[in-house]
Amino acid sequence: MDFQIECVARALFSAEDNGQSWESAPEDLREEFRDLARTALWLLSHHRPHEAVESEKAPFPYAA
Repeated sequence: MDFQIECVARALFSAEDNGQSWESAPEDLREEFRDLARTALWLLSHHRPHEAVESEKAPFPYAA
C-alpha cells in the first residue's frame, strides 16, 4: 500500500504543475500529497464495491 500511496502522491503532485520536482519538494509538502493520496485511495476502495453491485444487476431491471 505504501507504494500505491507514493505513486498516487507523485501523480497528484505532478498534476499541480508547480514547476518543482518531487525529489526537491520539501518533506512537509510531500507528506501533504501523501495524505491526499491516502484519501483518494480510500475513496476509491469504498466506491468500487458499489460499482460491482451496480454491474451485477440485471440489464433490464423492469423485465419480469
